[in-house]
Amino acid sequence: MIKVGIISGQETFTKTLLEEFNLRPGVQAEFCQLGPQSLSRPCEYDVVIDRLSHCYEFYQAYLKKAALDGAYVINNPFRFLCDDKYFNYGLAQQLGIPVPKTMLLPSKEYDDRVLERDDLHNLKPELDWSEVEREIGFPAILKPFDGYGWREVYKVDSLEQLISLYDESMMDVMMVQEFVDFEHYVRCFVVGCDSILPTRYNPTQRRYIVDHEHLSPELGQQILAHCELLCRTLGYDMNTVEFAIRDGVPYAIDFMNPVPEAKPEVITPVYFTWLVQNLCDFCIKVAKEGRATPFAFVRPPWAQIDPLLSAPTSLRP
Repeated sequence: MIKVGIISGQETFTKTLLEEFNLRPGVQAEFCQLGPQSLSRPCEYDVVIDRLSHCYEFYQAYLKKAALDGAYVINNPFRFLCDDKYFNYGLAQQLGIPVPKTMLLPSKEYDDRVLERDDLHNLKPELDWSEVEREIGFPAILKPFDGYGWREVYKVDSLEQLISLYDESMMDVMMVQEFVDFEHYVRCFVVGCDSILPTRYNPTQRRYIVDHEHLSPELGQQILAHCELLCRTLGYDMNTVEFAIRDGVPYAIDFMNPVPEAKPEVITPVYFTWLVQNLCDFCIKVAKEGRATPFAFVRPPWAQIDPLLSAPTSLRP
């Protein structure tokens, strides 16, 4: 009997997923009920689906231990060690995937305890905004380096507007990024790295458009290849990957969505059904392959794709 545990809030997606699992022969699924955890008690699940640990540290600790016990956790709980957009853009660039020009900005404000210890002597006293303007230009996008859910994402049209919004960002670490003036926008659901559904998406209205012929065969294959490479390298078994198409080139815009929105009224019933079916199929597949090697989750996933990426620069050819 395959046993699947789910950690989530109250959402239609995981309730429907639970029902689908329990319709499959040889599968028992339930919402996890967690109390005090003992190191001597192994995880009881073959697969655990996580859609909430980014909000709760207790769940993060539980899931890391579950992975060490051999449970297959979706998504990899150790992704938090590298889970920020600035790193991800750099990794995509290393992989040869086009990304917008991007710069990381120090926080505008700091906790009083930091200021008392004078820990900021490694930072230049003033930001060189002229360098930002030369490198990125306008219009541009200002957003947190670890943001999600469109939180604090701004399109800025001038240096004055950029500085004004940056001044309001308080202790957030922000990125400023080239705005890609796209003629087409694609948001891809990815399950298990190789089940990929490229959807037509309107980011301004945040609306999915059911259209199964919105990509040319050549562009479609390029996007599928980029999606698979990004997700395998990052170690995400469930993700959404967004591309802005400009002059026929797909620029990877956002690919750090390990808990993608899955409301049927938002993603449409068509894509909702696809996501439920494919995630269920994937979980059963990995469970049948046997419990994961304990340390498979711990090793940085990008090192498993291309060992040169994890090697010191001096050792690279």
